[in-house]
Amino acid sequence: MNDRGASAVHDTTSAVQTGQSLRGEPTTRPVVSSAAEESPFSGPITTGPLLPGLSFTSGFDREPFSVSAHTVVPVPSARPDAEEVIGKPAIPAPTAAAAQVDVPSAVASNVDLEPGSWSIEPNLRARGPAYAVMQECLARQEVATPRGRLARALGNSPLHPDARSWYSGALGEIVVANALAQLGDEWTVLHAVQVGSGSADIDHVILGPGGIFTINTRNHSGKKIWIGGSTFLVNGYKQEHMRKSAHEAERAARLLSSVTGRPVSVTPLIVVVNPASITTGRKRPRVTVLSSNTLKRWLLRRPRVLSDRAVAHFSMFAEERSTWHTEPVTMNDTSGRLSQFEQLRMQVDAARQRARLWLLALGVGAILITPVAIAEIVRLIISLLVIPGR
Repeated sequence: MNDRGASAVHDTTSAVQTGQSLRGEPTTRPVVSSAAEESPFSGPITTGPLLPGLSFTSGFDREPFSVSAHTVVPVPSARPDAEEVIGKPAIPAPTAAAAQVDVPSAVASNVDLEPGSWSIEPNLRARGPAYAVMQECLARQEVATPRGRLARALGNSPLHPDARSWYSGALGEIVVANALAQLGDEWTVLHAVQVGSGSADIDHVILGPGGIFTINTRNHSGKKIWIGGSTFLVNGYKQEHMRKSAHEAERAARLLSSVTGRPVSVTPLIVVVNPASITTGRKRPRVTVLSSNTLKRWLLRRPRVLSDRAVAHFSMFAEERSTWHTEPVTMNDTSGRLSQFEQLRMQVDAARQRARLWLLALGVGAILITPVAIAEIVRLIISLLVIPGR
């Protein structure tokens, strides 16, 4: 960050510590007297087409600069209302002293913390992919009957039938996340962004020079995809992917517009993991559908519609959980869930490998036994054709 950006952050942090509103106009506004003193967030930006033939262009010189304090914060007893989600802080801004509190140290020093009322919440950029899908997979896997020794030896899958689709979905989101990780520092990539008040989430939200996108990941590996208009077929069976993807993008645009105070355009994408083929009909698809293998190249080839300042500005809001969800913090044990899923994945991979070895052994055995079996059958037929006594 340059000196002017650091100065803006320092000024805003001071405003947080003194209780000044970050959303309202500052008490004293610096006067820009020359181009050399221009605000780090000034200059034109373009958010892309909002409506056919209409685009939005503005500058950041009059935009209040907000700073996120990812610190130890108290969990509110009640959910914030809609007004709090769209702009007003859902919880009191932490002071400088609160920003330096360390939970383990506080517990060790007998600081009075109510059980379950404090949580260290990093921003959404720190969240890994497929978190919500992993949660659902593990919840259904809890009722699975443990495999016996024979089942493990034969390579039977440990997955419960109800958990298989969620497991496949999680693997698909991980594949797409690996592709997005190669975009570079100009792009902000967020995974498993929970929206609303429940567990519904957007698989990926990305912001970069090419615009702002929501990605709906679908693991249809090895299957034939046909798209046209609002129709999405997987091996001939219709799916509702188009409608859901468009809804996610509209919702993301509405939430980002609310917290930034600017019209925001969000483009929906459907990314299919390793499909056998993607065929497009005569009608132009309502939503762009891409293979996971072409996602990175497609994004990097988009024409620039956001300046670096604009990407930084929108990313600052997009990384905040309170932008998307009614709960400003989460108490879920993310690291524990990821560890459980990784263990399950190792078990599934080991079972699959063992099953393949059995198939290989049976195939080799059949090849070796076939000549002997044929010779034995011929001998038996000859013995039946021979008439005794002649």
